[in-house]
Amino acid sequence: MTKTQLLSLPDLIESMPAVAKSEMAVKQILTAYAFAENAHKGQLRPSGEPYIEHDMAVAQIISELKLDDTSMTLALLHDILLPHTGITEAKVRHHFGKEIAGMVAGLDHIQSFTHEQSHQLNGSNKTLETLRSAILFTIEKDIRALMVRLADCLADLRTAGKLERSQQVALATEAQNLYAPLANRLGIWQLKWEIEDLAFRFLEPTKYSELAKSLAEKRAARTRKIDIAVQKLRDAIAEKGIKAEVTGRSKHIYSIYRKMQRKELDLDGIYDIQALRVIVQPMGDKTQGARQLTGEDYSLCYQVLGAVHSLWQPIPHEFDDYIANPKANGYKSLHTAVYDDETGQRLEVQIRTRHMHEEAERGVAAHWAYKEGEVTVSSASQRRIMELRELLNDLLGDSDDNLTQANRLEDEVSVNHIYVFTPKGELVNLPDGSTPIDFAYQIHSEVGNHCQGARVNQRMVTLDYKLRQGDKVEIITSKRAKPSRDWMRASLGYAFRARTRSKIRQWFREQKRDENIAYGREAVERELRRLGLQESFTVADIAQALKFDDIDTFLAQVGFGDLTNAQISGALTLMKRDLREDDELRPLLELKLHPPRRPKGLNVKGVSGLHTRMAGCCNPIPPEPIVGYITRGQGITIHRADCQEVKALLATEKDRVIEDVDWGTEQETHPIPIVVTAYRRSGLIDEMVSVLRGRGIATPKTKSLTEGNLMRIYLVAEVATIDDLEWLMKKFENLPNVIEVRRQRWN
Repeated sequence: MTKTQLLSLPDLIESMPAVAKSEMAVKQILTAYAFAENAHKGQLRPSGEPYIEHDMAVAQIISELKLDDTSMTLALLHDILLPHTGITEAKVRHHFGKEIAGMVAGLDHIQSFTHEQSHQLNGSNKTLETLRSAILFTIEKDIRALMVRLADCLADLRTAGKLERSQQVALATEAQNLYAPLANRLGIWQLKWEIEDLAFRFLEPTKYSELAKSLAEKRAARTRKIDIAVQKLRDAIAEKGIKAEVTGRSKHIYSIYRKMQRKELDLDGIYDIQALRVIVQPMGDKTQGARQLTGEDYSLCYQVLGAVHSLWQPIPHEFDDYIANPKANGYKSLHTAVYDDETGQRLEVQIRTRHMHEEAERGVAAHWAYKEGEVTVSSASQRRIMELRELLNDLLGDSDDNLTQANRLEDEVSVNHIYVFTPKGELVNLPDGSTPIDFAYQIHSEVGNHCQGARVNQRMVTLDYKLRQGDKVEIITSKRAKPSRDWMRASLGYAFRARTRSKIRQWFREQKRDENIAYGREAVERELRRLGLQESFTVADIAQALKFDDIDTFLAQVGFGDLTNAQISGALTLMKRDLREDDELRPLLELKLHPPRRPKGLNVKGVSGLHTRMAGCCNPIPPEPIVGYITRGQGITIHRADCQEVKALLATEKDRVIEDVDWGTEQETHPIPIVVTAYRRSGLIDEMVSVLRGRGIATPKTKSLTEGNLMRIYLVAEVATIDDLEWLMKKFENLPNVIEVRRQRWN
């Protein structure tokens, strides 16, 4: 991909919207250029280009988006606060005013942590979280600062070929995980596609090169076929008396690659590499920029659709009406796919008006309006910007460690959205992957907070059910119901959206502090018991390791859900590193935090293969601490170390209790009795069995008893570890109508 030819400064100013080129605006841009050129004093960037040349490249991208003079000025000054210039925010404020100085400071806040300052960054969660925080800061100042940052990212990618490999990867990772999704959410296809293609080029150079070469080899033949199709469609549209521009275009390399991956096909299996685009111009419409779409616009698009389907055979299930149902980023167009019998090619056709096309290419930038020298943004774009700000805010508050921040952002701004219906037939727009809990909180926070179960298409489903296009969703609520802390854990699949998890977390924050402290203490002590470290560390030790001066504040945050079990385990890992080499706790920690693969059978005093059986009174399971009791004629009975019967035996028959017992490491399963109490309803046992099968757990023996409107289900689950058991019990707890799940012996 070649470097874009830069315009001169006069040509750049000439390319701006006429209403933005006042005498004062032009003077400010010329002053900004001179100010930046003098400040950088011939300094070169890591790519080898002069800083001022890079600034001009960013300004040119801004001009192509047809933004205002303030945005152009900001583009020229976006890196003016770098250390080598010696320029301060106060000096920028003195020359260009408070507004521009504030946006320059916001961009510098991003720049302090990104590739310009430190190319050794590798796109880690910490780096991306810092960048996300900085971007939120710039949005608070002015959305135009984010637009300049997107242009800056694209300009960097265009010249990244001269960087070291590690620098290219860092830059491309940041672009793919952060800036391409942001450009998509703002609807700026013009930036999104090029950022994605260039990031793909540096992250997967071999795949990119192979795909680009294969496409180039067959381009001539494809171009001939597409030219014939273009002319056919032009003639058919002209016969209807409709004024339209028809062009053929190649799909972008990254989008082709994504389709190959998604459909598990090679390039020969992708038939719609080239597409037709029809841009309709309503008769007599000479206006420029965005305007309110009319019924005539829609009618002309559908008339063109009829012409397409009269020429070629429509392919079933390949029609998308984004005019009636726009995408979440505001995109509107008609998409159809057809088969040409004469050439044997499949064609994708997009149909839109000029105004739809402007918005598709420039997103929120297409909604800029100029009035008496001032710039405003349409209310629709303001709503989109507000949603983006809320999304970033939610992601910053989401501390789930099992799903990267980058992935969560990619999920949220994904172009794949679904439409589902309320029981009254109202349409609800959600990201693909959403669950009934996401739906409930989208309707209203109170609906989510009191969600007890869900029906989809009049059938009861689990709360981690993935909603599908067109589903009719009914949320079952109860005044007694309240959110589960498991809903905040993305890895469990109950809430797909970061925004949903943020609302759930807010509910826990609003509960009584004393209750959260009590729950937090219970959770920390349970984690210590799970790791077998309750005798080695205290709650205060963990609070100190996590930099909390006040234990109650630490416990409250655990209770709120702001601190997870994984973070507590991480603190224990750090504490382990601080132990002395001869500390007696080191072997224990190595076993609990990094368990080795173990030989077959339990080890009693270091000897395996002895005859053992599990005690029915406590049903121990790895990695719970265990002891052995020598039973006459029956070998050694294994109890949990905290079993009440063992405590009694230690007082009366201490010499028959063996404390030196460990599990070994063979992945055996252990029968654990469980009792589930629930409000009576049909199908509950079937749903429990489905949960077991989904985890690969053999279907156990079960029995059930009913008492009035309550039912108790007794089962024995064959599980290998305490983690498997905890996962299973939590899944059962979240089934509709379930009141309690506990380990309990039964006959």
